[in-house]
Amino acid sequence: MASIEQTSTGFAVKWRIGGKRSGAPQTLSFRIPPGQKPTATRKLAEAAKQLAESRAHNITRDEVRTAVIGDTPSAPVGVPTFEKWVDTYLEKRALSGEVQPDTLERYATILRKRAVPYLGARYVVDDQITPDLIKDWVAWMVTTQRTPHGKPLEAETIRRAHAILHGCLGAAVPRYLSANPAARPAGARKHISGLPKATPFHGIFLEPWELATIQGNCSEAIHDLVYVDVRTGLRLGEILVLRPEDVVPDGRRPHIKVTRALKDNGEIGPPKSAKSHRDVTISEEVAEVLVARMSGKRRGQLLFPAPRGGMWSENNLRVRHWLPAVAASQRCEEHPPELPPKPARGPRRKLRVDEVSTCMCPGRVKRTPRFHDLRHTHVSLLVEAGWSPKRVQLRVGHANYQITMDIYGHLWEGDDSDRLDSVEQLLLMAADENG
Repeated sequence: MASIEQTSTGFAVKWRIGGKRSGAPQTLSFRIPPGQKPTATRKLAEAAKQLAESRAHNITRDEVRTAVIGDTPSAPVGVPTFEKWVDTYLEKRALSGEVQPDTLERYATILRKRAVPYLGARYVVDDQITPDLIKDWVAWMVTTQRTPHGKPLEAETIRRAHAILHGCLGAAVPRYLSANPAARPAGARKHISGLPKATPFHGIFLEPWELATIQGNCSEAIHDLVYVDVRTGLRLGEILVLRPEDVVPDGRRPHIKVTRALKDNGEIGPPKSAKSHRDVTISEEVAEVLVARMSGKRRGQLLFPAPRGGMWSENNLRVRHWLPAVAASQRCEEHPPELPPKPARGPRRKLRVDEVSTCMCPGRVKRTPRFHDLRHTHVSLLVEAGWSPKRVQLRVGHANYQITMDIYGHLWEGDDSDRLDSVEQLLLMAADENG
């Protein structure tokens, strides 16, 4: 159901595409002209609300604005609207074969859910899709778009949507656009689109018992993947594209040859840097796991395919497998989280990944690591085993020594437990003397 809300400057009509909670939210604002009564503006808002409802909410804000106000953008001959261009862009990417189908599906979902509702009715020409419009679109995502749970979108989600839009509009240059309106202007130090700053995520170094608990809750689909990753420190994009031909499981120096990686755009290319092109030695235990996975596979097949075959979608791996394993590790048998309410019909829904125990009982994992934290944990184990910073840099494939020290330098500073014990002894001695 569409609604009308009075604002400080006029009225805002709100609805969701399709009328569903998961539909992209639409907000169309009507400003009251200075010195005029709100009656006429209110009638425009009511007409917009009625139109949205008459179309079962399957209409965008631009389409409603065009119908109600009549400011229809001129239609350049042979130029598609943004909505049509998205379809063309996705078709071309699919035909090129450069992007895996599941990754392309993710692109399509983000473009149609985040960008089309705001930009769809605009024609792909310079005077209709402008840098200022992209800035307004980013602000719209920040202020109005919500997750299915009603929370504001995270900065990373908005930045990812912008990156995909950047690629989509870039493909329209120079045929329809003279320059990419989503790109940072040449020479500019700051992006004009007003993208929210992503909060840096500090690495988590798992304790062995935490790792064992999470590993025990991993589904069969990612059990071996987690086992090998935390013992090799490979980036997720590197381990997902491993093939039998990349593994040397026997001889004097069993190792993995890191020669390629899965990129953010879904394409397979070279590793992150020249130093990332490396050999990673493996233990006998890791070699056994890899040999078992190599059995029956051709040399070019994936060692860690998705459950239905083919390349993993990193988001699917994280949402459907990794986070549920972490959440299961965060629930205490003695103090489980409250069960969801029982509906009048049908089964009770499963616990969400954010519904975990809050007790401080030992044995319950109390942190929420990312999959990438397996790599951080691997490095912490190397440091504890006496590896030098240079050896760690070469093993994990950092472009230079400084990156290794910036991320992990504190691990080589040592444990202060012995110093704290000395301080405690001094305090006890002082207490005895004054006692």
